[in-house]
Amino acid sequence: MKQTINFFAILFAVASIFTSCNNAEDPIVSLGAYEDGLFVCNEGPFMSGSGTLTFVSYDEQVVEQNVYKNVNGGEELGNIVQSIAFAGDNVYIVVNNAHKVVIANRYTMEKQAEIASGLENPRYFVALNETKGYISCWGNSFDETDDYIAVVDLNTNTVSSTIPVALGPEKMVVAGNAVYVAHQGAYGQNNIVSVLENDAVASTIAVADVPNSIVAADNDMIWVLCGGKPSWTGSETIGSLYKINSADNSVVSHFDFPMGSHPSHLTLDKPVGEMYYALNGGVYKINTGATMLPSYFIFEGTYYNMGVHNRKLYATDAGDYASEGTLHIIDLTNTTARSTVATGIIPGNVNFN
Repeated sequence: MKQTINFFAILFAVASIFTSCNNAEDPIVSLGAYEDGLFVCNEGPFMSGSGTLTFVSYDEQVVEQNVYKNVNGGEELGNIVQSIAFAGDNVYIVVNNAHKVVIANRYTMEKQAEIASGLENPRYFVALNETKGYISCWGNSFDETDDYIAVVDLNTNTVSSTIPVALGPEKMVVAGNAVYVAHQGAYGQNNIVSVLENDAVASTIAVADVPNSIVAADNDMIWVLCGGKPSWTGSETIGSLYKINSADNSVVSHFDFPMGSHPSHLTLDKPVGEMYYALNGGVYKINTGATMLPSYFIFEGTYYNMGVHNRKLYATDAGDYASEGTLHIIDLTNTTARSTVATGIIPGNVNFN
């Protein structure tokens, strides 16, 4: 008895084998040398020299200093490298005293463009979407009335307009179609968060004095950490942690610190809903669902800045502010130190690629 051959079954089997073999041979294409790691933004010496970027791979096996300079033929970034931020395939490097933003590929660090017009004392960058970004600017440092937000066309890398704002715009976050700007106060002190919509200030939210950090959680909540006025101002005030609902910009709650306590460096581990901040020589953890401040720190340390990623805390130490600093990497699952990495001068923001 003859067996019937199923032609289509054979064809399918051959095609499956060919596809499997072809996929097995496909190489994993890397986006660039800096794809799998973080950048430390080194401010550089004040009023002289240039800031730099340090790259550290997530496995902590690769550390490279002067990344931008190495890739771009010895070109310096300038003084002072205040912050960096990512949007699409690019990294936006904000150079404060040089009044510019350098744009490079975030994976290769090859320079793409530069925004050198329309910026005066730029501080931080955030992208609203694929075509529009915002840069907080102090304007003239000696004029408390000329601060603004520069609106950037990301297609042309130019400042398309400016938004006048109150004194001392600093860090920003995006929630929906709005941008939230923390006004720390430049060389003075301020106590508001501006809400930008349609390239204008839609409203302002009163918070405690000196809002030094701001993060956006997944549940539409904006968290703002206020350090309070320090004692040297002659009018010391308390620090406070504010929780703001971005759906209606209402203050849901706030947690006050004791007088004399001035917290800073709020950072969010978004996937697990945990926040960390620095206070009086210790690092504290608070859950986004908490109803009170923690009583005890989780480990000791005084840091210049902090960031958290994948259950690790990355904390910078500026040392003597004149020579290389260090990056401390702490495992948050057991609060133990993993390693210490050398950085450039005055390591500040830590940004995760």
